[in-house]
Amino acid sequence: MLHLTSPGQRSKRHKAMQTELHAAYSILERGVRSKVRAPLFLRLFRIKTISLTIRMLYAGTLIRASRRYLATGIKDEQLKEMTLEESLEVQAKHGNAIARCVATAVINSRYLDWILGRWLGGYLLDNLPWREIRALLEYTLVYGGISDFMPTTRLVRAVKITDPQNQGQKKKGS
Repeated sequence: MLHLTSPGQRSKRHKAMQTELHAAYSILERGVRSKVRAPLFLRLFRIKTISLTIRMLYAGTLIRASRRYLATGIKDEQLKEMTLEESLEVQAKHGNAIARCVATAVINSRYLDWILGRWLGGYLLDNLPWREIRALLEYTLVYGGISDFMPTTRLVRAVKITDPQNQGQKKKGS
């Protein structure tokens, strides 16, 4: 069976993917800002909050953050469809690893992460609501660089120029 799509359908699909990529780049350029209660030494100088921004991640930072997240063994579907008990269990078991993953993204440097990552992860746990830590984690993993890769692979899978169906040839059967 020959699958043909009209040029208009391919054009609409391509435009939708380009819009998605443009939105991802816009988010990455501006970054995601989160306000956190300032440490004690800054509060002595009447600075109440500090702003942490996650911008476009370097490849090494994305790999380190991804490794830390994957070490928890939590699947994306589990995060979206959790009951209260499951959420509390994840917080208790993997809260430090998730906070460290977010801290890695905030720092965005291998050496500073090695020096400050553990401290910042603990600080985020103590001074940021869990909902916001989870939102920053999702931003880090979804828009941290994977967003460029996923639409491209979907487009390549959809187009597959070398597929015999797209070349007008019939597949050989046995």
